[in-house]
Amino acid sequence: MKKIYHLFCLTALLFAPLLTQATHLYSGHISYTTDPQNPLKFDFVFTLYTKTASTADDPFVSINMGDGKVQTVERARITPYSYRYDKEIFIWSHTYAAPGNYTVHWTGENRNGGVINMAAPSDLITLKIVTLVKAGTATQNLHGAKLAGVPVTAAYIGEPWTHNFLAYDEDGDYLKYDLVTPKHRSSSFEIADVPGYWLPEGLTVSEFGEIHWPNPAQKGEYVIALKVTEMRDGREIGHMIVDMSFVVTERADQPKMSLLNKNRLTVNGDGSIQTWPGQPVKLEFYLQKNPASDLPLSARPFGEIDTLELINTSLTFRDTADGFAITYSFTPGPDMERSEPYLIGMRGRPREEFTGDRLPYTKVEDDWAFAYIYVGEQRRPLSSGDDFPPERPKLYPNPTRGEFTVLAPDLPALHLLVRDITGKVVASYTLRPGRNDFARPAKLASGLYTYTLTSQLSPIETGKLMLQ
Repeated sequence: MKKIYHLFCLTALLFAPLLTQATHLYSGHISYTTDPQNPLKFDFVFTLYTKTASTADDPFVSINMGDGKVQTVERARITPYSYRYDKEIFIWSHTYAAPGNYTVHWTGENRNGGVINMAAPSDLITLKIVTLVKAGTATQNLHGAKLAGVPVTAAYIGEPWTHNFLAYDEDGDYLKYDLVTPKHRSSSFEIADVPGYWLPEGLTVSEFGEIHWPNPAQKGEYVIALKVTEMRDGREIGHMIVDMSFVVTERADQPKMSLLNKNRLTVNGDGSIQTWPGQPVKLEFYLQKNPASDLPLSARPFGEIDTLELINTSLTFRDTADGFAITYSFTPGPDMERSEPYLIGMRGRPREEFTGDRLPYTKVEDDWAFAYIYVGEQRRPLSSGDDFPPERPKLYPNPTRGEFTVLAPDLPALHLLVRDITGKVVASYTLRPGRNDFARPAKLASGLYTYTLTSQLSPIETGKLMLQ
């Protein structure tokens, strides 16, 4: 009996590296920038999130550069994301010999076992992280898409789940989001779709990259892959695929984060928030304690605005009996006006003491709330449809000293709201389809105002109104 026991222990020790290696990978993506002096040279960053408690390790990785070359890259640094997850960074440069499209990819051995939405055995399926770059093109793409958010999250049984990686592009290119089949290395060593994969029913992604699942029902680990495509003048100029594992479980002692004042802001038909250069933005969040936890709480913002330090922001906290109120505020400058939104995420979590025991693997301490801010005039539809109403509204003359006219489309329940620089409504008008003539309210001083035209309370047009 003792011999059998010793043999079992020896077998377990021999296979331990294989077993642990299949349990530490959580999510990953590859981002890049282009050398402004050499359109064939790229600087890459591979970000890999791993489970801290695992004994598996990746001190270096082998990256296939898409041109027949494989580059060995040492890990630049590893930092704790939380008490259970680490963020590993690998940095390198590569120069291509000729212009072309190149698929840069890394293979991880292997995925976790028991993934719900993959055919078993999932721990024999490799993890493939993929990014496409276009080298030496006439229109240089200096910056690929990057993430200001974090692909580490959990969903809870019976609770609507929302998450956002908060992708951004420093060149201002339009980002398109698609949920795709995760990739793996096929038996012929090609990049291929994971066999037997299915997307959880009801899981979707919005035009802002917000991933939503209205009713997670089955506990266990899932995998999703989000393709972030950079678009310029209607053409793809590059993309990356973010591969992420996450767990559906019962909520334990995690707090809850929510955005409180959205209904007091100017909200477009797609759920985004409308603001203007010089108009202060104030987002009020609330982080509610979980009754099952007595740990102190912490919160911090994520997003392009803070990552790139586009403008000074303010973050204030106020303690309450059940948590604390968080106010995140900033005033966008004229240089922040653009046609794409700024994505903002607020993360809340308990502050745990490190005990040396980082189990359980699957626990995620965080909860998030998100806001999507447009600064300036819209250049694409605000409604959920693909097109503007057949007749575009017009407001003229603008600037104006006295009367002004609004040509309204043939839509029901039309209203015009005029706001001052602080966002306060200072004038409101009911419109009918066709021509509407109005006198300037005597109480309104000269200056810059904004207006919003709504139909059945949904914005269909925003703009600036200059009163002289």
